[in-house]
Amino acid sequence: AFWIVLAMLVATCPCALSLATPTALTTATGSLQKLGVLITRGHVLEGLTKVDTVVLDKTGTLTEGRMTLERIEALLGQDSEQALRLARMLEARSEHPIARAFGRTLEQADSVTSYPGSGLEGECHGQLLRIGKPAFVAELSGKAALALPDQPGQWLLLGDRQGPIAWFVLNDRLRSDAADLIIGLKQRHLNVILLSGDHDQVVQRMASQLGIEQAIGNATPADKLAYLQQWQDEGRKVLMLGDGVNDVPVLASANISIAMGEASDLAKTSADAILLSSQLTVLLQALSGARRTRRIMLQNLFWAGSYNAGILPLAALGMVLVIIAIWVFTWAVDSGQYDDLDGPAHSILFDDEDPAHLAAQPDAKPAEADTDENATEARTKNDQVTRP
Repeated sequence: AFWIVLAMLVATCPCALSLATPTALTTATGSLQKLGVLITRGHVLEGLTKVDTVVLDKTGTLTEGRMTLERIEALLGQDSEQALRLARMLEARSEHPIARAFGRTLEQADSVTSYPGSGLEGECHGQLLRIGKPAFVAELSGKAALALPDQPGQWLLLGDRQGPIAWFVLNDRLRSDAADLIIGLKQRHLNVILLSGDHDQVVQRMASQLGIEQAIGNATPADKLAYLQQWQDEGRKVLMLGDGVNDVPVLASANISIAMGEASDLAKTSADAILLSSQLTVLLQALSGARRTRRIMLQNLFWAGSYNAGILPLAALGMVLVIIAIWVFTWAVDSGQYDDLDGPAHSILFDDEDPAHLAAQPDAKPAEADTDENATEARTKNDQVTRP
């Protein structure tokens, strides 16, 4: 009787069952971190398997977030150099990426106020100025807003109480793997939406370039949140990828949210995961890893449950020796592919026939530790409010 009871104790040991899920989750989390995806909340891996809609920000997400000033178009006989000087004074107090495009200056405007989704207002030597979207600038003079030029680039207008002064044309380079990301998401039959606070013409142009069917521009943080809630009310499971303070409400409310590695601190805090690598296609690897992790967990549960259900009756009838129960228990643990999870990161993240494997970059690496220059760039994201 003693040996029967001992065999039953070994047979009913829940170790295999209790290890089935946490082992897979822990190893998958570590594998994703090696690829450059830092998971900060526990529901991410499960949530990634249910996502059907991916919402993408534009500036700093699909683009590199490094604005450059391409040209200045002075209006009504205004001087381009003077217009640039005034714009620099307004932008000098801002740490937004747009401000860096204007260069540095020791002169600073007074009483600078930021209007999320519109632009900046401030006084330069007693002259009240605004820079940003045409409608926002036109409010200062009470004149009709100028039409946004239908040309490539991000257009900002500078004006005062007398009227518009000059156009500034900025450019932000598209990330090299942005197109691969969109292709990979479409291969998974996911809905892809571009949601940005930038000018609608600019947003639509980029959407057309990348093959994104649904794009929304001129969206304030409140607008973004309203769109998200609308999609969730329709039953969609939404993944949001963003980087700025203007994305924080959406990042906090999305089913799954991922912040870029160079995002503002507030955006990183609000997100469920952080994309440490600059490679957008790592997101495809994360989706692959999440789906295979779920399959492995179910397989582990099957083997562990089969062991307990099969050997317990035999142990109760005295048909199983203690040594046999221990051997079968060990086999049940090993059969759950726990050893497979200890292999290279790609063994858990990919299926050979997964089309995302072709679009993803297998050599993606996490971002290296910030240099002084990178740290400065990261800090400039901290006040990244919605700007045109």
